[in-house]
Amino acid sequence: MENIRFHITVKGIVIYHQKVLLMKRVRPSTDGLGYWELPGGGLEYGETPNDALKRELKEETGLLIDVVKPAYTFTKIREDYQTVGIGYLAYSHDDQVTISFEHTDYKWCPIDELKEYLCDEIYQDIVNTLKEFKNI
Repeated sequence: MENIRFHITVKGIVIYHQKVLLMKRVRPSTDGLGYWELPGGGLEYGETPNDALKRELKEETGLLIDVVKPAYTFTKIREDYQTVGIGYLAYSHDDQVTISFEHTDYKWCPIDELKEYLCDEIYQDIVNTLKEFKNI
């Protein structure tokens, strides 16, 4: 157990005009989650999760975002590696995405089409977050 590593990551449910930003990976996820994902990435040492999300969104998409709130958590456990993640609800100032080398495409996806692009696990996290936000 002494060689186990942890990785902390943040993901953003980024909304612009009632659509959610999806990013297409260069390769499908090794966890079987497919090609499409929410934007985000790992925390750097000394960085807050909110700041990490803003930085990752700027690096991956060129977008400036307003973070609304942390919305859900997730974890992925592998043989020698565990990822712990925080999913956030956020809003974009515009829809002009400039993708980085980490992705090949992006899509502002209407909420009713999300299931076509995402695995059920990610889809459910988004739907539950959006339902909860409407009730606040």
